[in-house]
Amino acid sequence: MSKKKSIVVLILTFVLIAVLSVACFASFAIPGSTKDYNSILSLIPRGIDLSGGYYVVLTPKVTSGEGETTADQVESAMEILRARLDDKGFTEATISIQNQTSIRVEVPEVENAEEILQIIGNTGTLSFQDSSKHEWLSGQDIKSAAAAYDQQNGGYVCVLDFTDSGISKFSEATGAIKDMEDPTMYIYLGDTLVSQPKVSVQITNSSAQITGFSDFESADAVASVIDNGILPIEYDVSESRAISARLGQNAIEKSLLAAGIGILCIFVLLIVIYRGMGIASCISLILYVLSYIVLLAVIPNIQITLPGIAGILLSIGMAVDGNVVIFERIKAAYKEGKLNTAVETGFKSALITIVDSNVTTILSAIVLWILCPGTIKGFAITLLVGIALSLLASLVFTRWMLKVVSPLHKDKEVFFNLKKGVA
Repeated sequence: MSKKKSIVVLILTFVLIAVLSVACFASFAIPGSTKDYNSILSLIPRGIDLSGGYYVVLTPKVTSGEGETTADQVESAMEILRARLDDKGFTEATISIQNQTSIRVEVPEVENAEEILQIIGNTGTLSFQDSSKHEWLSGQDIKSAAAAYDQQNGGYVCVLDFTDSGISKFSEATGAIKDMEDPTMYIYLGDTLVSQPKVSVQITNSSAQITGFSDFESADAVASVIDNGILPIEYDVSESRAISARLGQNAIEKSLLAAGIGILCIFVLLIVIYRGMGIASCISLILYVLSYIVLLAVIPNIQITLPGIAGILLSIGMAVDGNVVIFERIKAAYKEGKLNTAVETGFKSALITIVDSNVTTILSAIVLWILCPGTIKGFAITLLVGIALSLLASLVFTRWMLKVVSPLHKDKEVFFNLKKGVA
């Protein structure tokens, strides 16, 4: 590559870095538009420890004569809770086991805590009773449930579709309750009375409505609980609390500041020790960091947490380590050959070492992702993405940048700080 071409490529690279930097970190008002541009970094979903939210701990009820809660029951309860939350759009919530049998649910960026409690804290046991507490039919007799607006009477309702046996039971129940002294059907969801309609005639319809909801969200929350099944264990809400996002915002700002200072110090050391190779490494690492942020924003189901930030910083350190290994191998190879041969030999001899260390870390991250609950998954995922990308940065970005910066100095050995007889 000629020096002129090298300068052109470097200018284009710096322009690309400038554009990506603005896209990743800057948020601003778009001139001539009512909309604002949000940085790519701000689009990455954040965990509850960074964005704030709401968490609930469910502890199984223990009564005399009952057996111990099994792992299968806890797992089944977690799956039902996940289905309920996904159904309501809380796909970024984390559900984990706490103290072997308790379940901890963390939902980031919650606006309505009562809605979360209604979705999570309810067992889902639906019961239709008369005034004497006799149960006529239960949730097992419900085929589906959905929220709707009652066009005839106004207000929001939860529409229940009965199974074949449910139709028969509901008809029998309304036929008996209408002739009672208190002709009221009491509908319970868990321990909560959600509706108490008066029964004046026997109803043989295949569906019924639960009324009394103040808004669509309340009706939809009850429908979601009913529709996604009954928890196999009775739980008490032993702990629930809203978490402020202020701590998370401070953590992000301090982490970015610490990362910026750390990377700047690394750049200075790389340039002082390796000169031209250090310059190539700095450019490569900047491209790596910007690419990393873009990947975190576009890959689905990635959520940044405090441990996740640690995974990001660790993977950046691994990328730096890969470059150092390559440069030291180039210096060692230069003792016995020319510069071009030394560069090729250095990359080839460093390849096995870099791949070996990175694959080991990738396997560890996969194990953490599979086996560990909660925020540890955030650490594992960010580390996994970062390490995979660091391989590309070390073996492709850095190699290309060495070719680009090489023509900038006539004496390449001096420019790359290479000395015969010195490794």
